[in-house]
Amino acid sequence: MPYSIDTIHRIRKGPRNLGNTLGRIAVDLDFSVQRIAKATNATRQTVYNWMSGGEVMGAYRPVVERLINILQQAQTADKAWEAACQEFNLRA
Repeated sequence: MPYSIDTIHRIRKGPRNLGNTLGRIAVDLDFSVQRIAKATNATRQTVYNWMSGGEVMGAYRPVVERLINILQQAQTADKAWEAACQEFNLRA
């Protein structure tokens, strides 16, 4: 499901930090918030907060950094999801 124009605008205006970096890459790749939440074991609301510039708390930082790396290397959202499922031992 594509991101809404409002969500994209909020992410693009957000401060540059780890969560916003995740958001920008996810929007560009059309990688869903639901998949980010599943991969990071966070709620969708938490993911939206990160993407809008909220702080990624310490316990989540390593997994968010790994997910960003996966997203940056993937050419499609589906390929990124396959890699994330393998990396984080998730069921597709």
